[in-house]
Amino acid sequence: MTNKLQSKMPVGYFHFHDDIGLNFQFNRALINQCPMEEMMEAAQNIKKYADVKVVMTGLAEKALGEGRTLNAAFYYRFAEFFCFGDNVEKKRLFNQFMLLFYKALEADKIERHEIEYPGGFLKAIRIKSDKTEKGTVVVHGGGDSFVEEFYLSVRGLVDEGFEVIMFEGPGQGDPLQKYNIKMTHEWEKPTKAVMDYFKLENVTLIGISLGGYFALRAAAFEKRIKRVIAWDVVYDFFECVMGRSGMLKYHIINALVSINAKEIINSIAHRQMRGKEMEKWIYDQMMYTYGADTPFDYLKIMRRYKCSKNISDKVSQDVLLLAGTEDHIIPIRMYDRQFKALVNTRSIEGRVFTKEEHASNHCQVGNIGLALNFIIHWINTKSYTTSESQCMM
Repeated sequence: MTNKLQSKMPVGYFHFHDDIGLNFQFNRALINQCPMEEMMEAAQNIKKYADVKVVMTGLAEKALGEGRTLNAAFYYRFAEFFCFGDNVEKKRLFNQFMLLFYKALEADKIERHEIEYPGGFLKAIRIKSDKTEKGTVVVHGGGDSFVEEFYLSVRGLVDEGFEVIMFEGPGQGDPLQKYNIKMTHEWEKPTKAVMDYFKLENVTLIGISLGGYFALRAAAFEKRIKRVIAWDVVYDFFECVMGRSGMLKYHIINALVSINAKEIINSIAHRQMRGKEMEKWIYDQMMYTYGADTPFDYLKIMRRYKCSKNISDKVSQDVLLLAGTEDHIIPIRMYDRQFKALVNTRSIEGRVFTKEEHASNHCQVGNIGLALNFIIHWINTKSYTTSESQCMM
């Protein structure tokens, strides 16, 4: 396994901000070539979530003035991410990001495609390799993601000889912002639309973040997928979110949702949001993305996002599960539960990344190159003639 990708990508997870969510986003920005010094200075000027838009749009304008178009693009994306819900300013920042991203990477000759889908269009980009192609890798994100955010990371796959197709499904990027197509747990539907459009067979599917659930779900129903990678492992999304404050709270909320205690749930949620910016932003962002009118509706929808037995049993392909020991979004127990639930795979492997490797955080932010090296090695060693189940933990 080579270390080429590690040498190209930043290594280390740094402390920019005391807010765990903001700190994660600053570390993500490093992957997309945003300068460390600017990130540190920006973080010091953000005291509350409302400051993010002002600080990051200011940085974007400064970067534009200095001819740093790609930096400006990702600063606008940072600002957009922390805007509340469905509003004009969020859409303006979204459009700025898209305009500047493709301007900055004009020389890369990225193919852009619109794929017809109920309610509008899905978006896909295709990047072909100059080398003899090893096959096609299809990549998608999770909740509220844009394919452009992953481009610089997965470019390493193209350099290794793979054709890469990245797509946005419901609740993501263009489908959400342009056509108001809300998130769906039935990810096999947009995946089928993409595979039909490109006439794909024998592909590797990579799902990033909540996309780890989406990818396994798609593989359960779409057998043109031969290899599937869950980067990270979201066995039960409802538990991931509600279990952050402890399992007792999770069980109480779960019981209340089960008996349709809408008024009680909404009252609890509004109390949580009072004076807590992160809680308010999370509910606002998720209700917008998932098409929920109230916190209760969002929680009810969220319970559908689970790789339960009737889904996991149907996954028959080669599977790779990736996780980090200090993931602040997805607890490590999701990895163990998902691993045990996948009983009918052609083969199954896993890799848990650690703090010592600078890769213990969500989606291995801190050492993306290490994770990509492992992914490439795994794809290269898998074919559909694999007969023995392998386990690497």
